[in-house]
Formats: sequence, structure tokens, C-alpha cells
Amino acid sequence: MKYLFISITLFLLCSCSIRRKIYSATQINNPSLQQKNDHSFSLSCSNPAGFDFTSAYAITNRLAIIGGAYSYRNNENQNESDLFSNFSATAALLYRHKGFHGGLGVYFPIVKKDPRVYASFFGGYTKGNFRMDEHYVETDNSTGATTTRESFYRSDIGRYFLQGGCNFYLSQFEFSLLSRYNYVVYSDVTTNYSTLDQYDSSLPPLGYSIYSQFLDIGFDSKYFFTDSRRIAVQVFGSFTTRLNRKEFNFLYYNTRLGLGVVIRNPFKKNN
Repeated sequence: MKYLFISITLFLLCSCSIRRKIYSATQINNPSLQQKNDHSFSLSCSNPAGFDFTSAYAITNRLAIIGGAYSYRNNENQNESDLFSNFSATAALLYRHKGFHGGLGVYFPIVKKDPRVYASFFGGYTKGNFRMDEHYVETDNSTGATTTRESFYRSDIGRYFLQGGCNFYLSQFEFSLLSRYNYVVYSDVTTNYSTLDQYDSSLPPLGYSIYSQFLDIGFDSKYFFTDSRRIAVQVFGSFTTRLNRKEFNFLYYNTRLGLGVVIRNPFKKNN
């Protein structure tokens, strides 16, 4: 048993392969709503590199709609090597995500006599697509000869989501704790990756199904520059984990951190 553990450790230390990340969570749309006709817009940038636009409108004192769009573009350079092989490789990966979302939900004060703490629950759908392009160069270290390969992987990605949040309103500052469940559907896949590469990276549609599930846990903070709470700077973040680990264990970005600007009730007169 001892020697088996040592062998596995040496293998992990002495070899590495290309780790293709085909999923990345979007920003959680967390609006600042307290009463009918409240509305807000935000534009943010985050890491992994991308932009999100989110918006919301309170139809009544309890019911609201949310919507938005996103566009991400991430570059990665990776190396592939094996101590027991004369071959090594490098891969330049480009990931592109884009899409939009819409949803409907409720918001309400947790304690009616203390309207500083609100809860919200929204459900909706995100329609998007993903493309990965890879420039792969393999080198024979014994001769110096190189071979190159250009590969791509494209898929539509639909995400049914349910989210909940707890919002704390403290004068000019707002802080929220958030969670979101995502039921992710991959469809209309086109690719020129080899069967072996698809298998190694668990790329849909190979596997047991074309579905996967993720959970986002995050925070959202906003600081408004005036008591009228019209314009704020936003700091947010989330951590993502897979729920059904037996199906489609493709790699993904597990964090998103960002900064944004929020405009709330720009056309609403002060009371």
C-alpha cells in the first residue's frame, strides 16, 4: 500500500495534461428592491475576464422581474508533459461565453416593522452559447520536430436557475448573501476534437446525459454615494461547485469576483 501511494504521488508530480474548462458561472443578479416601481441597472467586470449587465423592476410591492446579459472572453496557456515520454506540448486556449437571462420572483421584508432586512427568491432561464478554440503544439524533444493542431468545441448552454438572497440595507451600504441552483443543459454540440480528447476532458455529448448541476454561493455589496441611494459601487463574488459529480465531470471555473456600478431608480423622484 505504501509503494502504491508513492507511485501515484510520483505520477501526479511528473505528468500533467491539458485541463479544458468549458463552464463558467455568471454573476448572480441581485437587485436592490424595497417597494413597487423600484428598478436598478448594473454594469460590472469580473474575473475570469468578462462583463455582465443586470437589471430588475418591482412590478408590485412583492413581485419583480429580472433580466440581463453577459459576455466573457478568457485566454489560457497550458503545458502538457510526461517524465517518461520524449513528447511535450503546449496549448493556447480561448474560451468565449455569451448570452442573456430573464426571471420572475418575489421580495419582502423579513420583519415588517424593520424594513432593513429583505429576502428575495427568483426563478428563470439563461440562454447562452460557448466556444473553445485551441492551438495545440506537440514537440518531440529527441528530434526537435513539432506538429500543430487547431481544434474547436461549440455548444449552446441553457441554464434553468433558482436563487435566493438575504439583503441587509444599512443607510448608504447594502450587503447580501446569495445562493443559486443551476440545471445546465448542453445542446447542439459541434467539434473537431478527437474521440480521445473528448473522453479525456469529459466533453458533452459523451457520457450519461447532456445535463449537469451546479450550486453558486456568493455575496454582493453596494456602497451608495448619497442618502438618495441612486448610484453605487459594487463588489461581488461567488464560489461554484458541481452537485452531480458522477455525470460529465468536465472542468470549470469555480470562482467569480468582480466590480460594478449600480444605478438605482434613476427616473424616480425623491419623496
